Amino acid sequence: MTTNPRSIDRWCVRRAAGLLLVLTTAACAAHSPVAARAECSRPDAQLQQWVHALEAQQAMGCPDVGRSRARSCAELRRDVERLALLCPGHGPTKMVNAVLAYDAGETAKAQQFLDDLFERPHSDPDAAMLRARIAIDEGNVRFAQRFTEEQIRLAPDHAGLRELHAAALFLRRDFLGAQRDLVSARNLGAPDWRVAYHLGLIEEALGQPELARQRYVEALQTRPDWPAARARLAALGGAPPSR
Repeated sequence: MTTNPRSIDRWCVRRAAGLLLVLTTAACAAHSPVAARAECSRPDAQLQQWVHALEAQQAMGCPDVGRSRARSCAELRRDVERLALLCPGHGPTKMVNAVLAYDAGETAKAQQFLDDLFERPHSDPDAAMLRARIAIDEGNVRFAQRFTEEQIRLAPDHAGLRELHAAALFLRRDFLGAQRDLVSARNLGAPDWRVAYHLGLIEEALGQPELARQRYVEALQTRPDWPAARARLAALGGAPPSR
């Protein structure tokens, strides 16, 4: 079976609306210029203000603000990127910029922000998931596997990292390893419907269509309107569960 890599692992990276609010307290770099320090005095508050404004604009489809006092999506994204220059030591700003760049299709820029975050080894599961996702997008599955393994050692109880590691293993055709990771992810709190769906993909790859059908039915029992699971089940000749 030929499987689009995005079908097995895209669930692991939340889009900007979810990741933008991953804000933690962090100090600005002590070596920033005097003017920059003044603007970097409250980076968390400034970042959160722009994030909320950007989310409000995105919810309306990023309309042309015209002569209104509201800032456009593009202007708000520039504000957030400028904050990263003013506060080079503020991790949340780098993370938000990475998500915005990824969401805009600017993967090289997103990767740069993420690489800055990981200059020193530390645990940052959300950033790690996005960095591994970019590696998979670029076809560097071996790096994604190795990187998620490193991050799992730092955060062994993070379900999302287990799911993304399973995606890398799936793409490298280590199906049994991917199954083990998905079961671990479910035990750590990953949604049952999501785990069931991806276990179904693995069952298909292993040539076990009946088991795959059971997995898709299981996924649809808790998320009945999920098109991906319905499509896979229909392709295997199965009927969705009655509501």
